[in-house]
Amino acid sequence: MPTHTRRSAASQPHRRSKRLARAAASPAAKAAYIAMGTAGLAVLAIAIFGPKRFQQEIVQPLRTGVSDQAEKLWREARPLRRQIGGLIGQVADEGGREKLVRSFQSWIGHFRAT
Repeated sequence: MPTHTRRSAASQPHRRSKRLARAAASPAAKAAYIAMGTAGLAVLAIAIFGPKRFQQEIVQPLRTGVSDQAEKLWREARPLRRQIGGLIGQVADEGGREKLVRSFQSWIGHFRAT
């Protein structure tokens, strides 16, 4: 004689729809929506402008602006990259890991204060 109760058939579709809604609202799904929307807009722009004009008027100026910003950010982040590289190099032993944890806690405290 089974002691468990059977779940009603009506509750299972409700759970599935909740799970589906939760998955559809997840950060990964939102990123996918943005990527698909961006790709769709690019395809629409190519259809409207044509591939050459799209390249000249949209892609090239965007590439130039983004590459300039990326180079500037890369240059400005050099000291931080060196500092992080040094910290990672120090975590070979337990004492180094503890020191790294304290450093990160200090950084977090600094960013929360600002």
